[in-house]
Amino acid sequence: MPPTLSLAHAFLLGLVQGITQFLPVSADAHVLLLGRWLGDDPELLRVFSATLQAAPALAVLLLFRRRFDALIRPGQAGKTQFKGRHAWGLYLAAVLPVMVVGLLFKHYFDGLRLQLVPILLGLAAGGVGILWAEHGHKEKGSVSVEKTSLRQAFGVGLFQCLALWPGVSRSGATIIGGLVLGLDREAAAEFSFLCGVPVFLAASALQFHHADSRALLMANLPALALGFATSFALALATVAAFMKLLGRISFKPFGWYRLALSPLIYFFSGLA
Repeated sequence: MPPTLSLAHAFLLGLVQGITQFLPVSADAHVLLLGRWLGDDPELLRVFSATLQAAPALAVLLLFRRRFDALIRPGQAGKTQFKGRHAWGLYLAAVLPVMVVGLLFKHYFDGLRLQLVPILLGLAAGGVGILWAEHGHKEKGSVSVEKTSLRQAFGVGLFQCLALWPGVSRSGATIIGGLVLGLDREAAAEFSFLCGVPVFLAASALQFHHADSRALLMANLPALALGFATSFALALATVAAFMKLLGRISFKPFGWYRLALSPLIYFFSGLA
């Protein structure tokens, strides 16, 4: 009989996924670590977390609907330069690398998600990366989403591949890439959000493609529905608030938070 997830646990996991999915703190690490602490089945937790990724992706699709509309209907997109063939080129350059690498090495990275130490290493490494990128970032004269080049988009796509390691954070990796390649903070975050939508939707849909994962999800449909709704609602609020704050703060607090959290979890997990 497939393992099941309680509604209370599904609500908590959905809440954490929605808050952290598009922040540079690694939703993967937070959800998987919370599930381990709650005592949930590791494989069910991995599948549940991967499937829930679609909820924040749909929230971003709603919040940035004008951007996505410009991709599909460039003639009605106004003066924005992020539209039509140019935007599609940037989008594909940023998204295809992680999809290709993710499919080729899916089983390897799925295995790492079941282990605590790789997750904590990814969490700490991402924190170092954020602080390093912020240290060398100069806001003056930096590039907006509208002026992003194909080279910069592809570079962000390569950085995004680093997030296949659990705990690194897809948002964290793409934001670091954006800052290093010259985007301003708002543009780095927004481009990260836009790139995350197809990646998260594909990862979620892939869970229904595999028979074993599909069986786990079918046995937990009420929990999945609750977690999905919770994650969607929290992602809407979190992303909207995050974009408003970016004009006043840097990404450094997220880097320090990750560096503090990783050894704390390692110490209290009993591995130390």
